[in-house]
Amino acid sequence: MGASVQAVVLGAAGYGGGELLRLLGAHPGVGAITAASRSHAGAPFHQAHPHLRGVVDGAFVAKPDWRALGADADAPVVFAALPHGEFAAKYPALQADWRAAGLAERLVVIDLSGDHRLSDAAAYAKHYGKPHPHAENLGSFVYGLPEWQRAKIAAPSRTGKRIANPGCFATALQLALLPLLAMEGAEELGWVAVSGTTGSSGSGALPSDTAHHPSRAHDYRAYKPLVHQHLGEVEQLLVAHGNAAKCSFVPHSAPLVRGVSCTLHAKVKDAAASAAQVKAFYASEPFVRLVEGPPRVAVVAGSNFCDLGVAADGELLVVMTALDNLVKGMAGSAVQNMNLALGLDERAGLKQAAVYP
Repeated sequence: MGASVQAVVLGAAGYGGGELLRLLGAHPGVGAITAASRSHAGAPFHQAHPHLRGVVDGAFVAKPDWRALGADADAPVVFAALPHGEFAAKYPALQADWRAAGLAERLVVIDLSGDHRLSDAAAYAKHYGKPHPHAENLGSFVYGLPEWQRAKIAAPSRTGKRIANPGCFATALQLALLPLLAMEGAEELGWVAVSGTTGSSGSGALPSDTAHHPSRAHDYRAYKPLVHQHLGEVEQLLVAHGNAAKCSFVPHSAPLVRGVSCTLHAKVKDAAASAAQVKAFYASEPFVRLVEGPPRVAVVAGSNFCDLGVAADGELLVVMTALDNLVKGMAGSAVQNMNLALGLDERAGLKQAAVYP
């Protein structure tokens, strides 16, 4: 597979960091892994991620040694799995460190937060409720949805590759929407309605009012109707396709740990023909599986697959998607983006099935 990848994970003690360590540890092209976490510095990986005991060995560091990485690494990759806003605030200083270490022009940087997904400062402020800490950097990252931007993600770069990983809901929703935007007459969509459901791990490792087990285990509720932050990514997709359609999105919190399920409703001229086109659109995608009937979260959990199903009746078209929010919706797509950016097999390290039942 060419040069061995040297991976650095920032924010490695969180759920996304743990999934990155699990996937990178089994990746045939990855050599050294550095996992940074200030709160767990010096502790073994399994202290934060007990499932990795005896599988992915190592200890957390407080800060990566960028000069050592610059001296030794042939294929250096940084995964930023930090809380929203933190990586963007640190990014200018990190760039200076990378330049001083001779890394800047060789480094692939994959941001798993929402910090660089949107290219417009006003859109960022609208969807995240605050100004971007360094708006001058917006638009400098490639949007990392492989099924849409594969050519840009894989394109050679002389100044290093910067990739913004999509959000989990945004991935599930856009994978349902992309085939519709490629169809003849897509400009007539007008609007689409989406109902989405997610598990508690999407809220992160720290307990909150919405993710704490007693408040969630026996409940099912809508939240952030019409204002979820991932709508910004969907709106960006629509604009890029020259489409003025509106998306009505209502997410729901379910008593699950992992998983995202989205159901998109659209009105089209011939739903049966459109359903066939949706299936044709994904016929050769490595991580989108076409299923008969509604897709199920349980059969994608732990995997990098998005299962997709369609239903049609007259002018009514329904596109349904299911994926693991921590894998295809986060760490798995980040590894998929790494593979593309480095010219590796896109499926490397990601071929595992879900654990079922």
